[in-house]
Amino acid sequence: MTSSTTLRFFLTLSLLLCVTSYRLYQSRIPNGDAVPFPCKPNSIWQGVGHFKDEGTGYRNPFGADFEKEGKIWTQALCQKDSDGDGQTNGQELGDPNCVWKEGTVPTQTRGLSHPAICDPWDSPLCFSKTVTNIKYINQEEWMKDMCKPKDFFCPGVSETGVRNVSLRLPSGSQVPAKETTYMCQIFDFETTTAPGDYHLIGMEPILDNRYVIHHIVAFGCDDSEVPSVGAFECGMSASYLCTSVITIWTVGLSGECFHPSTGVSVGTKGFKRIALQLHWNNPESRSDLVDSSGLLLHYTPHKRQYESGVLMTGVSGFTLPPGRLNFELTGTCHSTCTRQTFKGTVWVTSVWIHMHYAGRKGTIELIRNNKSIDFLLNDTFYSYDSPQVQQYKDNPIQLLPGDELITKCGFSTSIRSKSTKWGEATSDEMCYGFMNIYPKENITNLLCDSDGPDVSQCEPSTYQGCMDLFSYSNASWVNETSLYRDLKENCNSYSPCLEECTKMLVKHKKDNPCLKDEIFTHIKTTWLTHQDVGRELLALMASCDVEAYIAMKSLAAVPTSKPEDDDTIKEFNTASLTASCSRLLLMTSCFMSTALVVLTSGIFH
Repeated sequence: MTSSTTLRFFLTLSLLLCVTSYRLYQSRIPNGDAVPFPCKPNSIWQGVGHFKDEGTGYRNPFGADFEKEGKIWTQALCQKDSDGDGQTNGQELGDPNCVWKEGTVPTQTRGLSHPAICDPWDSPLCFSKTVTNIKYINQEEWMKDMCKPKDFFCPGVSETGVRNVSLRLPSGSQVPAKETTYMCQIFDFETTTAPGDYHLIGMEPILDNRYVIHHIVAFGCDDSEVPSVGAFECGMSASYLCTSVITIWTVGLSGECFHPSTGVSVGTKGFKRIALQLHWNNPESRSDLVDSSGLLLHYTPHKRQYESGVLMTGVSGFTLPPGRLNFELTGTCHSTCTRQTFKGTVWVTSVWIHMHYAGRKGTIELIRNNKSIDFLLNDTFYSYDSPQVQQYKDNPIQLLPGDELITKCGFSTSIRSKSTKWGEATSDEMCYGFMNIYPKENITNLLCDSDGPDVSQCEPSTYQGCMDLFSYSNASWVNETSLYRDLKENCNSYSPCLEECTKMLVKHKKDNPCLKDEIFTHIKTTWLTHQDVGRELLALMASCDVEAYIAMKSLAAVPTSKPEDDDTIKEFNTASLTASCSRLLLMTSCFMSTALVVLTSGIFH
């Protein structure tokens, strides 16, 4: 090993140890992974005890006090005011009464502040406070250094002929008084630029109100789409005619510079309409906020060799349990899918992964012929505020038809007392991988993710035997199933349970693999709870769920020579439920379950 290689090794090892350390210490203080960045709204100060937010270098005043206490949360540390702003460390970190213990949920999880930064952080009094760091004289110098935006570097935008256009929401656009809002506007690119055939080659964010802006996505629209008059509330996209992802900005990124050989066609031979989707995060539901953020798009008449696109992997429709230090999800882009959608070789030029604040680590692995080829991304210390973008501009990674891409997201919900659902809000969670690829024309579908229990539409082996799985998304189809017709004829909604309903429900549970455990949970949460007929079906099933469960358990114990013994099922009608429970030593459990069915019957409304 050469001296330069040895130096790089030890520098890398040192950095990894520092990052590992701040993650370890986050769990030793209340809300350690949720301390806000004073001057960068929607951002977290990861290394609370350090002058550098990433958790490296000199310790700040709180870090020094933390070390003196043996690097644990003590009564003395909680009651101390490390930054001298009149609030104790406990008050700033959500433990005002100093009762928090490691592994428990703090008394407060909102309204937090940094225990080493005097507040108001930009007031003359706080700016003048001296700090114990050779680089800075006072808090003003420290904060001004930490609050600087990251530089955007893209050599291509300096080339002759490159132009730019600003697409942003109208000035004074009102932010609704709710936590999560998706705001969209559809722009006519042709009327904002000189006529011509261009390639987009880069993007920079225009951030008007950093307090609310979470991410911005630019979509290419069909030519038939009509530009909007101003901004409007929307969903995950502005329109069903605007679904081609052009570029994405999220908190922590300075912009995007496309591979020098690629671009996105706009103008006469490309996208003529471009939609922006902005995610506003307003956790305090304030009504006095406005924002006119957007994107600055760089484009050139000197077209590149290849058309660029964004391939998306990951997993949707999941729920994270509370109180878990480590919880991993997997989303698979199966070889079957890439055989169907890849029409030739595809090259990857950059990769990143997106989660929210519970995200801790993420990987995207390339599998070929059942063998691991490489990790396109291995973000061992994921930070929502500073996502790692793995660049392959000098040596693009090859993807072939039949390759498999496995996206894994690791989460920590140790300080959360409630389950975290997949969703759009910052308080929800996501697990997506994004890859800039070329040539775009070699992929017919740029979305290759999975749902819930790693179910992929193009890979039937993931359906867990439920070959009608995706039919449940169609309410008309559900309405015509024998399951719905039989339960409609034999069951009540919620209660009381009828003997004939129990028999019918057991019959379908035995014969229909779609009603099995994990896959049926996925069907319920993804489709049935969002349909009128689906909710009615669930209400009918709820009336005898407990009885059917007990009957199924009993049938499992019956010799296989009598699998269809009606008498076995009849035993478990409503009238004999008590006796059945007694025989199975489950009387208390049965009565409690029956009560729960009644008490929770409102969940389907």
